[in-house]
Amino acid sequence: MKNVYLVIVLVAGICGHLPGQEVLPPKKRNFTQRIIDDGVVTFQTVVGTYARPLKWKKREWMQFGGAMAISAASVLLDQPVFRFSERNQTSFLDDLERVGDFLGQPENNYPFMIAVWGTGVIANNDWLRDTGLMIFASVTTSGIVQTLSKSLVGRARPATGEGELSFNPYGGVSYHSFPSGHTMLAVATSWILARRVNFLPAKIVFYGVPVLVGWSRLYGNAHWFSDIVLGSFLGIACAETILRIFPLLREARTQKFTVLPMGAGMRVAYRF
Repeated sequence: MKNVYLVIVLVAGICGHLPGQEVLPPKKRNFTQRIIDDGVVTFQTVVGTYARPLKWKKREWMQFGGAMAISAASVLLDQPVFRFSERNQTSFLDDLERVGDFLGQPENNYPFMIAVWGTGVIANNDWLRDTGLMIFASVTTSGIVQTLSKSLVGRARPATGEGELSFNPYGGVSYHSFPSGHTMLAVATSWILARRVNFLPAKIVFYGVPVLVGWSRLYGNAHWFSDIVLGSFLGIACAETILRIFPLLREARTQKFTVLPMGAGMRVAYRF
């Protein structure tokens, strides 16, 4: 599954034949300049994503409130879903659960996004570069949010047997249930990819991966149903914010680095 993920993205980006994607001529910027530019715009995107709620209007706050209300209501389904999962365990589902768990692990997520971005830098392909950077910003932003939330909330995992309403802030990994980090990171990655391509089979794969990851966390008794719901909402929120602000920052930012050769070394110019 991971290889399919990578092949679809790399082939689509390198060929530049995605329906609806405008093919732009490569920018005449050297390797070092591309890396510096990408680092600046990625940092701005992460900061801008965290600051975005300060600019929310009534509509955005209503959407946020609705998502929180749905997440809270989904607690009522925690025990029924848990019992259903416990009653339906098979060897095939055990294998499928391991695939979902693999796809949601951060240590497998970051190499994928770096490969997408790195290929774009080497090939001077703007679509791949920007896609890789947006994934990186989305996963980094959502990753920090879910890491802090897990410790602060301290909700007991289903495997502890303490129930869905047991909380122990800073109680360790056994109390890191809320929200689901695997699901949140999978959504943060796949949502970017699904929105960046117009190839329907690829969209189906990308939208389907978080579903598999979320189910695997339920099946493995690592999270409650409401953990998956909130993790999905937060992942979508981070990804959607980045999809909106990254292109603007890439296009309109005023800070520019220029790297020029100078004797045996190089000179870095910073222009406002």
